[in-house]
Amino acid sequence: MRPSRKTVAICIVLAGLVSACGARVSDEQRAAAVGPGSATGAPTGSGAGPTGGSGDDGVPGGDTSSGGAGPAAVEGGGGATATTAPQGGNGGATDVGVTGDTITLGLVTTLSGPVPGLFQGASIGAQAFTAYINSQGGVFGRKLKLVVRDDQFDSGQNRAQTQDLSKSSLGFLGSFSVYDDAGIGDIEKGGIPDVGYGLTDVRRNASVNFSPQPAKSGTFRTGPFLYYQKKFPDAVKSVGTIYGDVPASKAAALDAMAAAESVGWQFSYSRGYQPTETDFTADVVRMRQSGVKSFWTTSADAKTMARIVKAMDQQDFKPEFIAFGASGYDPAFLALAGGASEGVYIDHQLALYQGGDAGSVPEVALFNQWLQKVKPGYTPDLFAAFAWASGRLLQQALQAAGPQLTRKSLLAALQKIDQFDSNGLLAASGPASKRQPTCDMFMRVEGAKFVRVDPAGKGYICGGSIFTKR
Repeated sequence: MRPSRKTVAICIVLAGLVSACGARVSDEQRAAAVGPGSATGAPTGSGAGPTGGSGDDGVPGGDTSSGGAGPAAVEGGGGATATTAPQGGNGGATDVGVTGDTITLGLVTTLSGPVPGLFQGASIGAQAFTAYINSQGGVFGRKLKLVVRDDQFDSGQNRAQTQDLSKSSLGFLGSFSVYDDAGIGDIEKGGIPDVGYGLTDVRRNASVNFSPQPAKSGTFRTGPFLYYQKKFPDAVKSVGTIYGDVPASKAAALDAMAAAESVGWQFSYSRGYQPTETDFTADVVRMRQSGVKSFWTTSADAKTMARIVKAMDQQDFKPEFIAFGASGYDPAFLALAGGASEGVYIDHQLALYQGGDAGSVPEVALFNQWLQKVKPGYTPDLFAAFAWASGRLLQQALQAAGPQLTRKSLLAALQKIDQFDSNGLLAASGPASKRQPTCDMFMRVEGAKFVRVDPAGKGYICGGSIFTKR
């Protein structure tokens, strides 16, 4: 039975989001997700988003104006601050997408097509940030205008939309797409700044791309494995794992397993599952027979994770610890797994952005506040968090570039930012050098809630390194 487009697409995305790992997305993998006959066409807007007065669905798209300034005023020229223009003005129209009172930014993501709303969070997160910046007065007297386009899960559309926005935008903010390599060549050739998380190595490696949390295929951080090894030294000598058996997810899982083995983990059971599988009872039985003492996986979606722990619960199989990667931080996991989720560990390289850290990390509270202003009732996801963090990175560069803003000066400013954590929202990394983050935060399910356990309060545990599979 052929897996659904949505299911395979989710597996591809999860593989690309394995923290400090990622996966290269091939044409074959995309074809599996999209199927034959996917359309390509000329660039089209998708209607204004919430702040631009669109329909009731609130899906951002088209021309949307929103934004906000940074936490502290940075001195500019002629008595200007980050939020005000200098005496005599800011230079007016200094480059493409820049006028005396606006800075136009483009965002290309997937809102429709075979996987509707796949990356809606990216556009909502970027709109929330620009709305916040504009509420503070903009940057050197200029408000941010965000123009969102829908690539419809199609590479031709992605490139066409990117090319069209390049004609009128200073740069790109928060773009998110499985096809993010389609237009990056044109962006790089034009020297156009691109601030956002890349899913493909083509975009990640581009000289004009600056990610709030750089990643690279064929690598994985060792921090989580060292953490569990210290807490459960005997259990990591017999580990069980299950991963999505589509190329991208499998590659990411094997990279992670190699990283785990490099610090002493031993896997007694591993299997790749098909996206259509829903019953993991046989795996639980085999793990018991194989003497598995712990279970870990990172290349699986929340629904599959829930099914795995429910199967363990039904078979009364109790490993010393069960641990999942970042994709386990999902309300759907709690809802589907119920009591079987209790005690499960999850490692993450972001704070509890859905609100759990709002009391200890002011950036989380601010992020949630502005998301609700833009999209009331919206539950933050990873894409929204990365888009907001991309905004913070762009904001820092805009302030450093000064009032006489150009693409060249913005790129120069971005090239000097190599220590970034979005005010604690992310584990620190180096956007300029494309240095991957090596620190982690660990949460556990307690009382049907995600609770931060290490380090307590805020921050991240650092001590691992980036393992590169040879």
